[in-house]
Amino acid sequence: MKQVLQHRIDSTFAHYDVNRNGVIELADVYALANRLLQAYGEPASSERGRELVEAYDRFWEMLADHCDTDRDGKIGPVEYRDAMNEAFVEGGPINMDFLEVVQSLLDLMDTNGDGRVDASEFGVLLKARGLSAEECGRAFAHLDTDGDGAISVQEYVMAVRDYYTNPAEDTPGSWLYPKALQRT
Repeated sequence: MKQVLQHRIDSTFAHYDVNRNGVIELADVYALANRLLQAYGEPASSERGRELVEAYDRFWEMLADHCDTDRDGKIGPVEYRDAMNEAFVEGGPINMDFLEVVQSLLDLMDTNGDGRVDASEFGVLLKARGLSAEECGRAFAHLDTDGDGAISVQEYVMAVRDYYTNPAEDTPGSWLYPKALQRT
């Protein structure tokens, strides 16, 4: 069990370490935000683009506050692993900034402005994370736990918690990051 969860934590660290220099820095968080803006065709200067960048600023502040124990502006793999274990595996509280980041992310995904993130809109994010079109459909089916055809903030947050705490496969959280599906 613990090995699966450690693999998932390590996979998300690798996802956040965009420039692959072995640490997560503010530049990596901005690169993630930029990747999403590009995937959704949203300029950073638009209202939704600015909101996403501001949310990612808060996400960085939250990460740095919880993970950067030596306060050097870089989060190493051990710092990240320890913080994720404490926050999720050991049942720590979900930070309000995290909820705002998720809301901004879902707002960006809602490209047709109907207040819902449907399978095709969510698929853009999953494709950016490396899933095929078929995997996107399966992932969405797992993540849409209430079956209403949309991903809500609550469903996304529950999937994140599930990802870090439940080692089982084919659960909502197991579909958030494709590398976590690959056993090494």
